[in-house]
Amino acid sequence: MNLTPKDYTDQEKLIAQELGELGFRYAEQYLFFPYTVDFYVPELKLVIEADGKYGHLKKRDTKRDLKLSYNNEIEYILHISALTKSGVKETLWQGLNKLEKSKV
Repeated sequence: MNLTPKDYTDQEKLIAQELGELGFRYAEQYLFFPYTVDFYVPELKLVIEADGKYGHLKKRDTKRDLKLSYNNEIEYILHISALTKSGVKETLWQGLNKLEKSKV
């Protein structure tokens, strides 16, 4: 079972909760040198980034995502900007559905 660090944002707590409820094992603040991602789900090769209320810098994120995509341990990167439990759950489900369809 994953423990939620005290310095998690409310959004990160919601993402961790949803991943746990779905039964996924995940690592938080996972290092893919030189980058640290918010969440990594190894069984899905999925990186999840909590973009928060203001989002991240799009240009910087695009470059970072491109570099991360060259890592064979990563197949999909999901950015979540939703701040509510239902919004996080919906975005996560949509991302998981896209991931499943890309494997077919």
